[in-house]
Amino acid sequence: MKVFFLIILISTFTNSCSNDSSDVQGIEVENPDPDPTPLDPDSVGTDWEGLVVPPTAGEGKTWKLQKDLSDSFNYSFTGTPTEETFGDKWTNFYHNNWEGPGPTKWVRENVSVTNGELQIKATRNAGEMKSFEVDCNTDGVAETWTLPTTRAGCITSTRRVKYPVYVEARVRVANAVTASDVWLLSPDDTQEIDIIEAYGGKGEDNRNVWLAERVHLSHHTFIREPFQDYQPADIGTWWRKDGIDQWGGKWVRVGVYWRNPKHLEYYIDGIHVRTLSDKAFASRDVNGNWQYSYPKPLEGGKIPRDANGFQAVNVASSLEEANTLSTTSVIDPLDHLKNNMNLDKEMDIIINVEDQNWNACNGRTPKDSELQNVDNHTFKVDWIRIYKPIDKN
Repeated sequence: MKVFFLIILISTFTNSCSNDSSDVQGIEVENPDPDPTPLDPDSVGTDWEGLVVPPTAGEGKTWKLQKDLSDSFNYSFTGTPTEETFGDKWTNFYHNNWEGPGPTKWVRENVSVTNGELQIKATRNAGEMKSFEVDCNTDGVAETWTLPTTRAGCITSTRRVKYPVYVEARVRVANAVTASDVWLLSPDDTQEIDIIEAYGGKGEDNRNVWLAERVHLSHHTFIREPFQDYQPADIGTWWRKDGIDQWGGKWVRVGVYWRNPKHLEYYIDGIHVRTLSDKAFASRDVNGNWQYSYPKPLEGGKIPRDANGFQAVNVASSLEEANTLSTTSVIDPLDHLKNNMNLDKEMDIIINVEDQNWNACNGRTPKDSELQNVDNHTFKVDWIRIYKPIDKN
């Protein structure tokens, strides 16, 4: 879960892709209120019993809970430095031996399950340092940085998911500058879908205010060697909600409907807030109004940026119009995957905390004094549920 674009003039940015209409054009939105009738018998007794799955399953379809992947975390697991499987669904580390981005060092003992919640902590050992490379000044050349190590927890599912699938988690974002993450990643690390990536705390000195009031909704396509990374960089990928100045310490439901290889829908607290569909973007602004746009064409094989540093887009009146006018994929425009620009591989579910390189080199790494507040630096997950659409009969 990495973000590699520079945020420029973020405190003064005004969304230029305005749309006065609050109608949801071309996007189906299910009633987000709780449904008193369970979705299927397998939902009875779960922590989410009675909560409707926000997207529609499709004509002639219904949602079926994937019991072997979903988890209410109503059991206990004590943090341990040894490799363990818990709940019959998770291992207490990343999906390979990589120790983490930037100053992050994933350690198994920072993962536990208690009080009906998965708890993933960030801690620090005095004097422990880590070196990493990042192009912090965006001049095209990576620099070597050495900073205090941030120890953090990470878990990986023992089974994988693939479209069509809806994945949703109820989480309490850590009140910290670190990232609180629930995401999907292919075994070969080339395709990624970020369900939630939130940098929830402002920091003692308010150095993280802009990020703290937003939830990052994104995906990535990668070339591993030499390393290249694409992710959408339009303003809609940084979602805001009116009245919330920080997500740290708040409970929120965040879900992604990976409908097909070219279509992703994001839901927050049951409300549809963003769609990426083939060649078009649709995102709700801070007032809840839908904004429709599509990427401006590549320039010299690169994603063009506007004056504020975000991906340059054209405005449309609907998702359908945006797709009709667009010539550029929003899924894999740089053709990293060489597969007709599709997110099409099965993926692991990963839940973790990260101290990311691009953030840390800009001073947004936890201070020792901040880390003394353990609760602020604990990412909590109440439950995660996975549904697939199946035929009604």
